[in-house]
Amino acid sequence: MSQYMWMPDTKRASRPKVSASTKAALKEQADQWVESYLKPKHIKPPPEDHDFNYLVDIFTKWHGSFFYFCGTYHCPSPRAISPSFEVKIARMAYTN
Repeated sequence: MSQYMWMPDTKRASRPKVSASTKAALKEQADQWVESYLKPKHIKPPPEDHDFNYLVDIFTKWHGSFFYFCGTYHCPSPRAISPSFEVKIARMAYTN
């Protein structure tokens, strides 16, 4: 039996905390951009071919000190595992 053990090398640096006012201000600006630019450009009517997923919504959300742009896709195919799913499209990290 081996005498060696796996141990963590170093502790990870903690992420800075995001204030509620910063979160609200960024979310408001990002949601405005999503509504005015991203949704009109990328959300199209459902395709005629029902074998492909299609984008139905774009939204933003915070998770800890990360801000995400997310999309909801619908799966109309009868072979689909679920009727819809969410994908995180982009992530921004808060830094001081």
